[in-house]
Amino acid sequence: MSTIESSQTNIPQIPDSCNVPVSGSINLKGKVAIVTGAKGGLGQAACYALARAGAKVTVSDIAACEETMEELKKIGADCIDIKCNVAQEEEVNNLVNATKKKFGRIDILINSAGILLMTPIDILSLEEWNKVINVDLTGTFLCTKAVWNTMKEQKSGRIICLSSMAARIGGALSGPHYVAAKAGVHGLVKWCSKYGAPDGILINAIAPGLIWSPMTMGYPYPESAAPVGRIGRPEDIAETIIYLCSDMSNYMTGCMLDVNGGYFLP
Repeated sequence: MSTIESSQTNIPQIPDSCNVPVSGSINLKGKVAIVTGAKGGLGQAACYALARAGAKVTVSDIAACEETMEELKKIGADCIDIKCNVAQEEEVNNLVNATKKKFGRIDILINSAGILLMTPIDILSLEEWNKVINVDLTGTFLCTKAVWNTMKEQKSGRIICLSSMAARIGGALSGPHYVAAKAGVHGLVKWCSKYGAPDGILINAIAPGLIWSPMTMGYPYPESAAPVGRIGRPEDIAETIIYLCSDMSNYMTGCMLDVNGGYFLP
C-alpha cells in the first residue's frame, strides 16, 4: 500500500449534519423577510429579488411604499407595507410584531434603511451627526435586536446589513457621521455573528461601492471610477443579498462583502 493510500484511511467521515445540498437555483419559498428602506434604491431592489425567489415580504420605510407594493403585487408576492422610523424603538417593535402576526415567523431581516450626508466635520452640527447615527447605526441595532429572539426560538435566521465602501476607505463622497455609522455596522455584525451562530442566526454585511440610487442621485460619480467601467445598480446588491439569504452561504457569518466593481480591493 502506498503512503498516499495509507493516509487516506485516516480521513474522518463527514457527519450527516454537513451534507447540506446547496446547488441549483435559489428558492426562498416559505421564508418571511423584513426589508427596511424599501421605498426605493437598494431596499426596493431587495424586495423584488426576495419576492422573485419566493419569499413573503414586509416592506418598510418611514413613509408608505406604494410603488414597491404595486410592483410586488404584479409578480404575485405575498407582502405587507408597514411604516417605520428605524430610529424609534416602539415603531421597530411594531414592525416586527405586525410581521409575526401576518406571517407567523421571521426568517430574514435586511437592514437597508439609511441616509447619506456629506457635511465636513468642521461645520458638522451635533444635530446632524445624531440624525445619521440614529438611522444608519442605531436603526440597524434596533431592528436586529427586535428580530433576535424570534430567530433564536426558530434556531435559524439571516440578517443582512447594508454598510458602505465608505467604512472601508474613510469615505468617498460622504461625511464623517456616515462613515462612522457604517463602520459601526461592521463592528455590530462581527459581535452578533459570534453571539448568534450557536442559535442558527447568521449575520453578514454588504459594503456597496458607488451605486446609482435615489440616495446618491446628484453626486458626481464618474462611470470610469470602478475598473468594471460602470457605476453599480441596486440590482447588483440585491443579487448579493439573495445569495446571503440562501443555503449557498450557510457557512458564512460575520463577513463584510465588498461589492464595488473593483473600486476598492481589501
